[in-house]
Amino acid sequence: KQRKAMDSVTRNMDYLDAPVKKFLSLGLVERGELPVNKTRLNLKKDVFDVSIGSLAPMAAKKNLKIANEVGPDVMVNADSDLMQIVANNLVSNAIKYSPDAGEIKITARQVNGMVEVDVYNDSTPLSEEQRAKLFQKFSRLDNPQTRKVKGTGLGLYITKQIVEKHGGRIAVEPREHGNSFVFRIERN
Repeated sequence: KQRKAMDSVTRNMDYLDAPVKKFLSLGLVERGELPVNKTRLNLKKDVFDVSIGSLAPMAAKKNLKIANEVGPDVMVNADSDLMQIVANNLVSNAIKYSPDAGEIKITARQVNGMVEVDVYNDSTPLSEEQRAKLFQKFSRLDNPQTRKVKGTGLGLYITKQIVEKHGGRIAVEPREHGNSFVFRIERN
């Protein structure tokens, strides 16, 4: 009984923690006060391995396979905390919207002095109209798949603001059997 009670408390804390962090980040973004303290980061070890590790229980519930194919030597010039928010938002969305037993793949490549990161998940490819709404504040897509997932509609908006504060850009690209969220940031 105690274990069930503690599990329930933990789930509720996790449920409350994410929206509070998003609203706090939104406040900083809206006031133009989002500080960016760039350092040299290993994209695989310092960012995506951490994100995947923290979200592994959520992925396990859906029997998802997450492949972190970012090379071990890919370095970026970015704010560690902000890049963690970006990775957590993109990986958690990939988990939420992937079908059970689906696949998530994270890759990175160097392009013209930048690093291009691709976070792919198996899901229904998004239409052009849906893609146009994704990065807007409080925007949530309305379809049978998204109605099952709770959210604030802030994650991708904040992610976009962080990527742009790093001099980059982000977009979603539909694939044959899913979607890729692709962003570019400065290479180190």
